[in-house]
Amino acid sequence: MLTSVLSALPTAAAMALLCYSPYAVGLWAEGRRLPLVRHAALYTLTGAFLMLFYVTILWTGLPGDLSRVARVLNLMPFAWVTKPYTMGPAYTAAQLLLNIVMFLPFGALLPVAFRRLRRFPAAALACLCLTLAVETAQYFIGRCADVDDVLLNALGGMAGYALFARLQSAFGRSAWFAALCGTAPEDAAAPGATAVVAERW
Repeated sequence: MLTSVLSALPTAAAMALLCYSPYAVGLWAEGRRLPLVRHAALYTLTGAFLMLFYVTILWTGLPGDLSRVARVLNLMPFAWVTKPYTMGPAYTAAQLLLNIVMFLPFGALLPVAFRRLRRFPAAALACLCLTLAVETAQYFIGRCADVDDVLLNALGGMAGYALFARLQSAFGRSAWFAALCGTAPEDAAAPGATAVVAERW
């Protein structure tokens, strides 16, 4: 499964470039210049959204008739402990790890992209809403909606935010981190900084 996900990365990177380019060109046309490091972060976030959509929605294909799909819902936390996946422990471990890893970019990059998400409660809520939206969509397309996926996704998002917070603590007053976050250097170290250069998010 991990091999299949990795093999999709080049396609996701190309699609992210296709999706992000109009925004970058629009900024350039308006005379708003973003630092390259910020463009890289926003482009990576775009790619993360596309990979999430592929892995969670398109992975097994969309059903032709949504009214006939079998809807599966698990509301028992840690059900995999007592009822492991039928494909064995290795698949179970890979599935659990993937659920954590695929939300790391959102916890780390959503605060970079949106100044309103630079405090932990806001970032955690955003990641929670994102995983709930994914599980809801999976329920209606015939894939299992699982509370464990929500918990693991949220854990991944919090781990990603911890990385952002660590970088902010270590490099918050540096010019490159300010450029990454789109803030003035003196504001970058403050959680929830509101001074934004060239953007209004």
